[in-house]
Amino acid sequence: MKNTRISQKITSFSNPKVKYIQSLKDRKSRDKEERIFLEGYREITRAFLQSKKTNPLLPKFEPEILCISPDCFLGSNEWDLIDSINVPIWEFPRSVFEKMSHRDRPDGLIAIAKLPDYNFQPKLLERIEDGIILVIEGVEKPGNLGTIIRTAEGAGVRMILVTDPRTDIYSPNVIRSSTGILFHLPVYVGETEFILNSLAEAGFKRFALTPEAKVSYTQINLTGKVALVFGSEQYGLTDKAKYMSDDNLMIPMKGEADSLNLALSAGIVVYESLRQRSITS
Repeated sequence: MKNTRISQKITSFSNPKVKYIQSLKDRKSRDKEERIFLEGYREITRAFLQSKKTNPLLPKFEPEILCISPDCFLGSNEWDLIDSINVPIWEFPRSVFEKMSHRDRPDGLIAIAKLPDYNFQPKLLERIEDGIILVIEGVEKPGNLGTIIRTAEGAGVRMILVTDPRTDIYSPNVIRSSTGILFHLPVYVGETEFILNSLAEAGFKRFALTPEAKVSYTQINLTGKVALVFGSEQYGLTDKAKYMSDDNLMIPMKGEADSLNLALSAGIVVYESLRQRSITS
């Protein structure tokens, strides 16, 4: 059934609301306005589902506006989603919506939300009695971060802590590559030394993954309270991260390649930890 709560129908390219939405595709504007730009049926559905849950570890999701273009809809489920969302709804024709979209083939849905407080606080760790935390230092590529988030959530990781990031955690590309899972897995940001010290104080064993290590990740007990520490795609882990960890581990490499993709490396070790836990449970 067609939604009857349309707040405004906007048809002009010069409308200030069009310019505002379009500006939020740029990181500087998002940072200035403290807003999230998220697009796509799957991503918006998952984000709004999170807003109805009460996970105390998750940053609070506060949606403000839903932009729609029925001309771009791929099916009929979009109206059910729209009817379930209690925010102002702005409707646009295809031509205007495509100008605002971050995608080559938009599906007619863009949401704007307040940027949550995602700065790491040690008290968050008090709520985690057991499980895996991922620490990602200096991540550069939003696609890698999004893939890590999706993989980690599937493996039951409790939290991801991104230290000294070189990418925008809530960028449209991270949201898209995580397929909206960013809104279902706690992701926080902080400084490397502060986070690693906090994890030690909370009783987590910290394992740094680095190619020069001598011990394979399969030779270590990865059950209990474990923090797996990975470095950036280009530079790997800093000396500080390796020194502050309880042990350095490596993924054996048999060919000419000397390293693996960051997201792939994280997935390999996370699922080894999950395998070990399934044996001991």
